[in-house]
Amino acid sequence: MSRKAGILEGLGGVVPALRRYARALCAGAGQALSDELVQSALQSVGARIRARELRPADLDEARVEAYAALTAMATKRLAAAPRTAPRQPPIVQGLAELSLDDRAALLLVALEGFGYDAAARIVGAPRETLLARLTRARAALAADGLRPPSVDTGARRAAAHLRVVK
Repeated sequence: MSRKAGILEGLGGVVPALRRYARALCAGAGQALSDELVQSALQSVGARIRARELRPADLDEARVEAYAALTAMATKRLAAAPRTAPRQPPIVQGLAELSLDDRAALLLVALEGFGYDAAARIVGAPRETLLARLTRARAALAADGLRPPSVDTGARRAAAHLRVVK
């Protein structure tokens, strides 16, 4: 199997995480929209790899490209997406109230476990901008009473807290 085929096959293993990220990024806008974003992002990255427009060195780089494609598509599509229904859990409503940029920064770092540099690459912003967005998102959720339990108290990490978002 060629390296390119291995990377394309490996992207299939990224689908569950991409779906989780897309659903949280869409914050209640609908499962159909998030699934459509995942499919479009994977098709886009796969086509770019096959056309040799994108030459990822390894699966991690291809994964970053898939998240970047999904985030870019979401930015275009979510402008017209409906708001969350009142019956959504408080965390979903809290995420929906964040700007898309702040929400993406928070989800990439806290939910998906990307480092600051990779998350900055995904959103197409300098690291400092990503850190500012992350700080704003955390502060907004904390102001809404959605602060994850503190690690100091022996509670779960923030990422574990946010992983319950579907």
